[in-house]
This record gives sequence, C-alpha cells and structure tokens, in this order.
Amino acid sequence: MELENTPATEAAARATVNDYFSAIYAGDTQRLANVFSPTAMLVGWDEGELKCVTRDRWFAFVEATPSPRSLGAALDSKILHVDVFGTVAVAKVREVYRSFAYVEFLSLLWTGQRWQIVNKCYHQFKSEISSTDRERDAR
Repeated sequence: MELENTPATEAAARATVNDYFSAIYAGDTQRLANVFSPTAMLVGWDEGELKCVTRDRWFAFVEATPSPRSLGAALDSKILHVDVFGTVAVAKVREVYRSFAYVEFLSLLWTGQRWQIVNKCYHQFKSEISSTDRERDAR
C-alpha cells in the first residue's frame, strides 16, 4: 500500500493524536478504541515501576479513574513533533494526566482507512515541573 507523504497525510496523523488527547481527557474509552489498535501496547515507567499493558487493561484503568475533565482540570497536551513515512508515523507528545506529566512516543499505522496508534512508549514525571522545564526535558 502506498500513502503519499503530504501535508494532508501529516495533518490526518495529527488529528488522530488530538483525538487521543480529547478522549483521554474525557475518560472516553469508546473514543480511545477508535484511536488505538486492538493490539496496541503501552510501555513505560509509571510511578517508578516498568509497566507493559495491553490496550484493554489500560482501558479498564481509565474507566475506573475519574477523568481530568470530571475533576475540572484543564486539558494540557501538546504535539511536539510528528514524522510520517509512507504508512507509518511517530508522534512525540507531552501531556499532563492527573498528578503526572508524560512525554510519549506514539507509533501510528495507516490501516488503509485511518491512522491508529499501535504502540505508546512513555516517560512519566511529576507534573509540578514548570512548563519551561517540561519543554526542555521533552527535547
């Protein structure tokens, strides 16, 4: 399958990442299921422990946890970089979720109909770090 590297292709990958931001902010696992491949894995250091979980196990956590929106928290997520080549893309993002900030690398795959996240690899740190420090650390 061929997919041309155009501004529209990158914009579509960015739209998928923004859908992820909106869905996790709302705690909406139905919307997250549209963004994440059923086989997606999430891997990273979480509260000092290396975690590797399936998409569905993560969804159970999301469903059991009050969403940032329900707690009145502001949406604090940003796409730092997107690189697209053919049918694959990687997005480097920063987001705050509850009391932690994250830098995440999201691997996306073009399914023939849409971009889906197939892997999320992340680093977690305390969100009390200033936004300037987060930007520097994310580079």
